[in-house]
Amino acid sequence: MLGGCSEKQEANDTLPTAAPETTESLPPVGPAEFPVPDEARTKDAAGAEAFLKYWIDLINRQRSIPDGAPLRDLGPECQNCQRIAQNYDEAAAAGTRYQGGAVSIDDAAKPTLADSEVTISFLASQAAVQRLDSSGAPIDAGQPSATGLSSGISLRWSDNERSWLVESFDLG
Repeated sequence: MLGGCSEKQEANDTLPTAAPETTESLPPVGPAEFPVPDEARTKDAAGAEAFLKYWIDLINRQRSIPDGAPLRDLGPECQNCQRIAQNYDEAAAAGTRYQGGAVSIDDAAKPTLADSEVTISFLASQAAVQRLDSSGAPIDAGQPSATGLSSGISLRWSDNERSWLVESFDLG
């Protein structure tokens, strides 16, 4: 014998929706004052492209401070990222700073996504850059600006961070 409700119940016309993931629900990634944005924290091609843009902005930002820690944190397996981070840390320790050197993305190919990894080839430009001592005097001749730099980045998705991390990065 089957039992049920004796009163007639109307069916609900809508299904409950999942609450969208917000920044508050994502673990913090990147510097507290310059975190990885939500749009760069999706495991898809659009998220990878947004992460590349964030990464370039982060490199530019950290050069002006200088501080390499965020580059090491987001590129723990990336040798070139570690080298750039070390250069920034050495400049800070020596009391020197960089003037110029901003990197910009001129064009980017469609990301090549395979499971939890993505590769993006892009063309970049870099403004002229010079190292200055603590008084603002040039330390060396610096480097001239460069355009059409054939560049690339490989990213790996981190389930723990719920963000992309840099596996390799080449500029020019």
